[in-house]
Amino acid sequence: DPPRADDVVREVRIGGDPAAQVRARGPRAEVAAGHLADVLGLLLHHAHARHLTATAHEATVQAAYQELSAKNRRLLAAVDRLQEVDRLKSNFLATMSHELRTPLTSVIGYSEMLLEGLAGPLAAEQREYVSTILAKADQLLGLITAVLDVSLLESGRGAADPTPVALDEVVGSVVAAFAPQAQKRAIAIEIRGGAIAAVGDRRQIRQILWQLISNAVKFSPDQGRIDVELRRGPLAPEGGDVGVQIVVRDSGIGIAAEQLPHIFEPFFQVDQSSTRAFGGTGLGLALAKAYVESQGGRIWVDSTPGLGSTFTVSLPAAVGDAAISGPQGREG
Repeated sequence: DPPRADDVVREVRIGGDPAAQVRARGPRAEVAAGHLADVLGLLLHHAHARHLTATAHEATVQAAYQELSAKNRRLLAAVDRLQEVDRLKSNFLATMSHELRTPLTSVIGYSEMLLEGLAGPLAAEQREYVSTILAKADQLLGLITAVLDVSLLESGRGAADPTPVALDEVVGSVVAAFAPQAQKRAIAIEIRGGAIAAVGDRRQIRQILWQLISNAVKFSPDQGRIDVELRRGPLAPEGGDVGVQIVVRDSGIGIAAEQLPHIFEPFFQVDQSSTRAFGGTGLGLALAKAYVESQGGRIWVDSTPGLGSTFTVSLPAAVGDAAISGPQGREG
């Protein structure tokens, strides 16, 4: 019917609705047919316009896809290059660190021989000079060892050798090594917790403890206090499977909240003045974190400026008491 056809024409013109329908009926069907022809013409026009739009859209999408694919290929190539550069850097550091350690070990060895009087007696001033040489050489050896360990871990060649380890023995050994330094400043160090074993690499666990207790002594004030606790607890701060925890609490200067997320980053220092006042390279905690994570553990810290810090290390627990790794040779 013509009025209905007029409505359809308006619908198509205004909204381009291809679903509009017209049915011719009644005595004026020939008039409706004319209107229907108009409708069909408009439908064809809109169909053609939509086809052109779809074609243009498809071309745009195809161009965007090709551009995105090209960018993705460039990014993948850049990642490959960066990984290769990183591998070469780690290999270079490992090689150079090894080459530096060899002559430095000789310097340390001969200095110790001189201090022991194996080359004859030394005057007081000479002994002071040799002691300074030995102390600085030990400090440099520690830095080189840290760089070497970081490079080995990054290159995948510093993997842990997990065995059951008696943590109370390792903790006792490390605390004993720092006892003279702590006593000079009247810093009390207390070990809490009984015999407990973890699964891990004994040497790396010792290095982790050495770094944490060294920092605790370094940043604690005179007459300060350090607690080292061994206990069972979750492997992660948010909970989960139960393992063993080593908790080191100190009464030191503490760490500001905005610095806590960066404390385990390589070469990070709480502030530049701390580097001058306390020494250090900023590699110790980064290395400790790498050691902990290579053994399937976690490390985290809670701290309040002016009150001290608490570092928690979690490691997988050893099952039973059999075959627990004890001291092997001289520990330094």
